[in-house]
Amino acid sequence: MLTCCGGGPGARKKLDIGDVDEFRKQLAQQRDQLRLWIIKAKQEWEEKQSGAGHRGETNDQEYYIASIGETLGPNREYLAEASIGRGVFSSVFRCKHVTQKTDYALKFVRANKMMRKAAEKEVETYRKLAKLAAKEDQEGAQYIMLLSPPETFEHQGHLCLVFDLLKCDLRTALSKYGQGKGLPLQTVAQYARQLFLALRCLRKIKLIHGDLKPDNVLMTLAKTEIKLCDFGSAMDVGEAVKTAYLQPRFYRAPEVILGTGYDTQIDLWSAGVTLFELASGKILFTGKTNNSMIRQMLEVSGAFPKKLATSGEFAAKHFNSEGEYLLKDPDSITGIRDIIPMKKYEKPRQPVSGMLDKVFKNPPPNSDPKTQERLMPRLADLVQNLLKLVPGDRCTPEAALAHPLFQKDK
Repeated sequence: MLTCCGGGPGARKKLDIGDVDEFRKQLAQQRDQLRLWIIKAKQEWEEKQSGAGHRGETNDQEYYIASIGETLGPNREYLAEASIGRGVFSSVFRCKHVTQKTDYALKFVRANKMMRKAAEKEVETYRKLAKLAAKEDQEGAQYIMLLSPPETFEHQGHLCLVFDLLKCDLRTALSKYGQGKGLPLQTVAQYARQLFLALRCLRKIKLIHGDLKPDNVLMTLAKTEIKLCDFGSAMDVGEAVKTAYLQPRFYRAPEVILGTGYDTQIDLWSAGVTLFELASGKILFTGKTNNSMIRQMLEVSGAFPKKLATSGEFAAKHFNSEGEYLLKDPDSITGIRDIIPMKKYEKPRQPVSGMLDKVFKNPPPNSDPKTQERLMPRLADLVQNLLKLVPGDRCTPEAALAHPLFQKDK
């Protein structure tokens, strides 16, 4: 038994250990429910973008739409200048600090109870990063986006998060600077190294990002550096929730789909898919379902080992007891699955190297042919190592940073 004081002087109340355990269990359940809700909300957002609303007010979808010239902040120190964009949980505006004359990005959380809870959880993660990241990995911490003072404030019923203003996300950069052909490989290598430093830092503090994709990697105003952002899906390794839908589908690791348990290595899978996209301008995996994602993984990464294919909580949806792939045609009327043996995929049928060779033949703007030729096979090798199906075989951030892609030729 535990005892604690309560009531009047001398009064003591007995607290049973079982009550404490039950309370902890309830907190863990609430935490998992919130995370699952966040995952579902992001998934639905990917499927359907919301419409715009009137300015200077909260619209009918609970977004705050700032009016240009509106003053914001605890001391009205921010002046709204332009809308930057909108995500599943928030609307974002470029604002200038009136006295500092510095630009910031202000993120207004939608006026929704669950989204407010999700944002508060994200703020907790940013504060944890501010406390631990530089202490554990000072070099890697530079490439992780943190809140800027005063961190948060309230505005017309909306929680607002304050960030330094950066140039754009890498999906926008691909469109603007790559013109559908990817970015020059020298730039890809530069950003990749910084991304792996950020992931090394997260690995050291045992934090899973869970939402790594080009949209959540921001380019600085000078275009020379990137920062990993959006920690709304982040979780400690020990708090991983059971779901086959963590991570955006195109960037989802096989262990998540199969339910074999996961850790920070899922972010390395997403990094591999992201690097391919930065180099080529093309999304590598585009399956409409988890089952079709696995089919594409087989094409690119080769056969799933039997142990991986049969041991996960959700594995039976995609493989039989012998580890053979069960292809489900989404357009099938009968729902009967084709059984495809793993020997068909002993060697990848569409290796990354072959797909990137096509990029070499149609290079992006402002790329140097000799540099492209030198870096292309190295990048292909690194991506292939990031796309190992077994998490333990996959590159760690430390191994990625030691890769020849980042070594200068003598």
